Amino acid sequence: MIKPTARELSATASAAAAALREWLLAGPAQIRTGSEAGAVAGTVDLEGRAEYAYGEITGYYLQWLSSAHLRRAVEESSLCAHASAAIAWCERRYIDPAQAPTRIPLLPNWSAATADWRNQARFCFDPAMLVGGIVAARRRNLVPTPRGLLDGLLKELSHFARTEGLAPVRVLESKNQLPDRWSTRPGAFLVKAAARILSAQALVEVPELLELACQEHLERFAQQAPAADLEPLHPTLYFLEGELALGSERNERSALLLKALMRQGDSDGNLWESSSTRDIRRADIVAQALRIGVLLRACGERKAPTESVLDRLAHNLVSRIRSDGSIAFRENADPPQLNVWCAMFAEQALSWYAQWRGAKTLNANAWDIV
Repeated sequence: MIKPTARELSATASAAAAALREWLLAGPAQIRTGSEAGAVAGTVDLEGRAEYAYGEITGYYLQWLSSAHLRRAVEESSLCAHASAAIAWCERRYIDPAQAPTRIPLLPNWSAATADWRNQARFCFDPAMLVGGIVAARRRNLVPTPRGLLDGLLKELSHFARTEGLAPVRVLESKNQLPDRWSTRPGAFLVKAAARILSAQALVEVPELLELACQEHLERFAQQAPAADLEPLHPTLYFLEGELALGSERNERSALLLKALMRQGDSDGNLWESSSTRDIRRADIVAQALRIGVLLRACGERKAPTESVLDRLAHNLVSRIRSDGSIAFRENADPPQLNVWCAMFAEQALSWYAQWRGAKTLNANAWDIV
């Protein structure tokens, strides 16, 4: 069997990224009508209907719209229009951030969001990702500074500030019992949240107690990286994404942890959700690993994954993309759950991979991970 050339690998990944990009911009990812117009969906059904609006994912969308590689692929006016619609929704929905549900159901017969345990609490990650996305969109001059919105989100985030760092969640009523999951436990994954919150310092004043909590979280996990076999891959990769936002001096440690995580996968580029759920092979995890690996290789980190490892991850992602440009959350699910954050992660990962595989370079601005 003839091995594809670097140019062929780059072209295949680039075409796949373009299909994802078209689905994200012209498809059902961003809601166009109704009271939630401008919001970004978490998942979409097979008929192309958004199932629920999700603040965290709207933050990711703003961050994705600000990605450096999109400047070459998408008209500036289109990026501004999408970003403006998302900001307008945020300003309506987050007048009181404490009252905004985690997942907002959009279909009459879709009750999962209403009954979802996540709506019994507020999560630090949601407003933190919104803050990061808003800051990124403003830096790219896609939108004016929504100062009132940022101030409100930062005030809400102050409720998660602790002397030992950031708390992941606050329960709305004492009678509510949340499941014991990674998202409800303090942990290294909040390094990504802390980095996003502190990015707001370029535009507004971050409340002092919140700033101190973020700094404490970063310093704590600068010394105490998670073990590769103790946490699910998704939040551990969140930790690495936060690390990459903080400076190149952490790259070697990040590369070693990524390699350890990659050993939990198979020869086809699949990565398990965790060692206890090896049957769940999520597209977002593959995309997270690919973009971290590409960035580490592009900046010359010697301990980053090899070209062949990154090629397997890229091929895995390409093979998951459906004919309409969407991507499902996991393999073999029936029916497939078309997932918006998977699409963003995969588009960014494959775009960066295509650029790096074709030219062995990557613009420094591309370090802005969704």
